[in-house]
This record gives sequence, C-alpha cells and structure tokens, in this order.
Amino acid sequence: MRYRRRMGAAGVALLCAGCGAGAPEAGVRAARDLGRLAFEPVIRGRDGGYSARWGDRSVWVFGDTTLEAPGSDGSNWRSSTFCSTDDLDASNGLSSLAEPLDAAGAPGELLPFTDEELAFNLAHFGPQAERTCKEDCGARYALWPGPIVADEATGRALVFYSKLMARPGAFNFDALGSSIAIWERLDGPLERPEVRPDATDPTLLFGADEPPLTAAALVRNGTLYAYACACSGLTCPCLVARAPLAEATERGAWRFFSDGSWVEGHGEAEPIMAGAPMMSVHWNEHARRYIALYSKPVSSEISLRTAPAPEGPWSDSAVVFTAESPPNPEAWPYAGLGHAELAREGGRVEYVTYFRETGFLEGEIRLVELELE
Repeated sequence: MRYRRRMGAAGVALLCAGCGAGAPEAGVRAARDLGRLAFEPVIRGRDGGYSARWGDRSVWVFGDTTLEAPGSDGSNWRSSTFCSTDDLDASNGLSSLAEPLDAAGAPGELLPFTDEELAFNLAHFGPQAERTCKEDCGARYALWPGPIVADEATGRALVFYSKLMARPGAFNFDALGSSIAIWERLDGPLERPEVRPDATDPTLLFGADEPPLTAAALVRNGTLYAYACACSGLTCPCLVARAPLAEATERGAWRFFSDGSWVEGHGEAEPIMAGAPMMSVHWNEHARRYIALYSKPVSSEISLRTAPAPEGPWSDSAVVFTAESPPNPEAWPYAGLGHAELAREGGRVEYVTYFRETGFLEGEIRLVELELE
C-alpha cells in the first residue's frame, strides 16, 4: 500500500556521506516468528503499525486500511486507524488489540479531515463519488500517521503524520507536507492544530519543500527527535531534527543536525544514515545504544543499526532476519518497525513487525521476536 508508493521507480542510488561507522554493537542471536497480529474481522488490510506505550497501554497507529464491509459512511476505505492493548507481554503474540467501531462494526478515521478535505474526498472518492464525480475522479486527500510519542509531562500523545494527494494508479500521489497531531486522551479525538497560521495550509508544520519528519521519532530527556528519510532509487538517506518536547508544534523550535551541530535551516542538514521512510529508533538498555530497525528498501531483509546518540554516528547496517515474502512476486514486505514498549529483559529481547501483502488490498502485519546477544 504505502511504502511501494513512496519508493517510486528504482534509479541510481545516492551516497550517504558519513554513514556507516562499523558493525552494529548489538548482534542478534535468534529471531522467532510469532505470527500475524489479530485485528477485528472487518479489517482486510492495514499498513504501518507504529506504536508506543501511552499510560498502561500499547497504542498502534496505521495508514491506509481496507475493510471487508463498508462502515456507517458506506466506505470500505480508511486513511488512518488505530488500536491498543493492555497486553505488554508479546512473548506469545499480542492479544486484546481493541479499537472503537461504528454502528456498522467498522473503525472510523483516526486523523480528522478538515471540512475542505472531507468535502473534496466525498466529491471525488468513494461510493457517493462513483455516482456523481465528473472530473479528477478517484482523487483523495490522505493522512498517513507516522511515529507516536507520549508526553509524560502533559499526559497527551503526539502523532506525526503526512498529508498527500493520492490519485488512481501506481505511485500516483503528491506529498503536500507533514505535521504533528495532538491526542489528549485515548478515548477522545485527535486534533490537527493550526501550527503555521500564515501558511497556505496552516495545519502543516513542514511544507512539501521541507523534510518529512515522519520516518521515526523518540523522546530523550525532554527533547523530541524526529527523522526524515526520503528515498531516491534504492537508498533512503535520513536527516534528523530535534525540538524541545514542549515546543514540538512550533516550527521555529526545530533544529537539524549538520556536521556536529544543530542548525535552523534544513538545507544545511546532512544525512546521518541510510534507512527507510518507515522505521523505528529507540534506546536499548541491554546494548547501551540507540537501535534503528527498518525494512531494507525493495527487499525482504529487516536491518538494524546502532549509535551512541540519536544523531549518530550510526553503524553499518546488519540484516537481523528475512521477512516472509508476499505471494505476489512484484511485491515485497515493508514497514519493519521495532516496538520499544514490548521489549523484555532490559532490551535483550526486542519485538519487530512488518507488513506483508497477501492479496488485492489485503495484507497482514507479522510479529517477530529478536533475541540480542
């Protein structure tokens, strides 16, 4: 669904200057497949799967979600959904992945559309548009959630997201920018605040010409770090930026890493590693390092890097396991993500998921246990 669109056609790989500082300082002793995550029967497929501990629950967010039956609005499609569980022991898989459902037994949209976006989607995409649309039919605004982080000081969660204009056909979409949504409580709605009132789209913290800080995010000592990994060909050089967590929705608070310092302009930023548009970065106490986990682009390999700090220097990548291939030979597994809230024994045991297509607009998210050396 999502990652295949973001990659585009393969071309000449870019060099990632300064990336790769030797072998990772966290080897993997064994990998154990724990099967697919069990969602509500109405879920036909959903990709993404970023997660974080928020309160006493593990909260998961997903991008494009297809349904076996239409929801109360008559649509079989959602741009973003979520679920959560109080099961923090993933050693035998995860249970009780619960999510709110509408009267028809389908999940609603996690990220709310503005009135303008919703009106456009209703006129161009979905069952109603099939009867009335005259021009640009099948086009839609999409809001894809990325990393989720909890703010312990306020009790709320922040959800990074991308805004796109998607149209029918392979790779036919335009990235419009990225931002941060505010989630005050799990049983309440998300808010997309107007973070740049003077911009064309005031809800977007970063415009289409700025790095999309939606690849990975983490909080360390009151500072929020976020990564942007835009792909060119088979290489996805990653930039990292940071801001005080309390000022996360203020564009002027963000600084980008460049040559040992943090600078205001993203044009001066330098890649710190090659990763993926969807990945995870978190501290691992067992290794005493930050670890990055991601799907190697256009491959079934899940890779790992380590670093002493969020900005690096990051190690070379190492393959930690090979994901199960989809039945379609033209597809590949993607969205390899680590889940820090599920780690056991101080991080000696980590848990990773990835998305695997199983049919037309259908797929599964598989859970894998990693035992570190």
